[in-house]
Amino acid sequence: MQILAIVLYSSTGARRVLPFVPGKLNIVTGGSKTGKSALLDIVEFCLGRDDVQMSIGPITQTVAWYAVLFEVGDGRVFAARPAPAQGKGSTVRAMLRFGTELEPLDFAELRADIDSTSLREQLGRRIGIEENLHEPPRGSTRAPLEAHIGHAALLCLQSQSEIADRNLLFHRQGEPFMAQALKDTIPYFLGAVARDQALKRAQLQAARRELSRAEAEYRRAEEAHRSADSSLSSLWREAYALGLVAPLEQPERLAAVSALHAAVTSEQPARDLDPETAERLAALDTEREDLRQQLRNVSGDREVLLQQGTAEHSYTGAVATQTARLESLNLLGLAGNGDGATDDETHMRCPVCQSTLRQPDPQTVDLEVSLRGLQAQLANIDATQPARRAAITALDERVADLRARLRAADAAHRSITAGAAVAEQLALDARIAFARGRIHASLQALPAASDAEVRRLAELRDAVADHVRALESELDPDEEREQLTSRLNVIGRDMTLWANRLELEHAGADVRLDLTKLTVVADTELGSAPLSRIGSGENWVGYHLLAHLALHRYFVRRNRPVPRILILDQPTQAWYQSEVDKQSGVLNRDSDGETVSRMFRLIYELVQELAPDLQIIVCDHANLPEPWFQESVEHNFRNGVKLIPQTWIDEARSPS
Repeated sequence: MQILAIVLYSSTGARRVLPFVPGKLNIVTGGSKTGKSALLDIVEFCLGRDDVQMSIGPITQTVAWYAVLFEVGDGRVFAARPAPAQGKGSTVRAMLRFGTELEPLDFAELRADIDSTSLREQLGRRIGIEENLHEPPRGSTRAPLEAHIGHAALLCLQSQSEIADRNLLFHRQGEPFMAQALKDTIPYFLGAVARDQALKRAQLQAARRELSRAEAEYRRAEEAHRSADSSLSSLWREAYALGLVAPLEQPERLAAVSALHAAVTSEQPARDLDPETAERLAALDTEREDLRQQLRNVSGDREVLLQQGTAEHSYTGAVATQTARLESLNLLGLAGNGDGATDDETHMRCPVCQSTLRQPDPQTVDLEVSLRGLQAQLANIDATQPARRAAITALDERVADLRARLRAADAAHRSITAGAAVAEQLALDARIAFARGRIHASLQALPAASDAEVRRLAELRDAVADHVRALESELDPDEEREQLTSRLNVIGRDMTLWANRLELEHAGADVRLDLTKLTVVADTELGSAPLSRIGSGENWVGYHLLAHLALHRYFVRRNRPVPRILILDQPTQAWYQSEVDKQSGVLNRDSDGETVSRMFRLIYELVQELAPDLQIIVCDHANLPEPWFQESVEHNFRNGVKLIPQTWIDEARSPS
């Protein structure tokens, strides 16, 4: 996308057309207050910005419509925006037309038929901005952001106040949320993000939702499977007590469910169940008592092991104390005193005062034997601890199993006795029907999650989890950072070369873009020097210039979806400070003229290198005499020529 013309329409229908040449350097030179800086604002407005940035004055008082004729590939696009209503500073109304031989439209043909959002979307598709989406890190409060042509325009514009700013590098960087938007979208425009990233992110979100559903279904099935065994055991015992099934021991799950269904759905002859029911209840009582006794026995065994462990702990402490005391006697050197006394004489003396003892002390050998015995006891105690822990763990599992079985037997007993109480006054056939109906209802509510179903859900969950992991690996943030760093290194090489050519401060150091802080950094021998810590306006302009030139060189060479336009407003402001210089466009000092010439020459040669794929428009006071500069001048706002014709201003001032 490059500019063929900027078009202004007055409220009376007059038209002002400023043509531009694609694929070359276009210079708009002129004195102060001629409207040069408004060209950047007009282009941004026609690219979809809602807020009008043109200065209040002749432009806003006379212009009814703003338009830009773009060249996009083999076709053309005419984007027009009506001026906001009086007293308003923004509008979303827009107009867009496409064609191969399109020319600036007449005033009568202008119609606002779309909004600014649609304008950005359609222009973005025309230059190749694909579906994309930047996902902020998990836990962030920021919403996902999709890069569009409005974000690309931030890399194509440098206003007068921005190009010499030591703290801001990109267009609108200082506005709320814009710095983060630049950090989120520049990797996409550099190509550090996969082409199908948005599709894969959408697939990842869908896969994560599917994984959540699969995990929930698996947990429900697993829980139902566990609870079904206990419920089925209770139903079986109740049915057995009522004489509906046999034997007492429940078969495997599917067989038990089938037998219960058959028992409650088949025709049953009317018969007196009281004696048999009582017998079965007695069997249940016996089973319950047996389970309780087993539970008491196991609990007792467990308590013995726990008490034994406590006693061993106390005993271990006592033995360890004695062992420590015996080991400390080695410090006295009881193996010999070194004075030639015999062992018999030695153990008859006090080791401290050397006086003769009535009863001899134990000899060193005796103490060592005692010490080894105590140490062996400690080792035996330590060896038994792992076995005890394993035994306690096994007993805990046995206790849990017995308690579960006891609860099932208790539930069956309570159900039978409760049913008997309710049906006490009913006829025998009604009592049977009551019991069968209750069991049938319980079977209907019984979870149907079989072992095979649980396994199937587990396999489904694992398959979805594998798919999520595969997508996450393809969207690895570390890989994206590596790709971004590689591209920034390429851009940094151009910046370093051009910094030397423009003779900027810290020339010779490696120069690079720091997207974390959105600035330029020169890596010197004394450490990194960010743009904010590099002095003079000449350096600030120079580093801004080479950063954007390097970016657009990369965009062109890698065919990235960024407009092939770079608009620079007043890059020589650090040199053209006097009003005389601004009006003439010629600098009095030769050194300043050489610096400005080097800067424009770099721009000119880069456009020549990339022709016809880059258009740079410079709005400036400079009007250098060099032939290459003069051939690049497209508009000269001097000698009464301005952006807004004087006739428009006179018409706006005249009474209607």
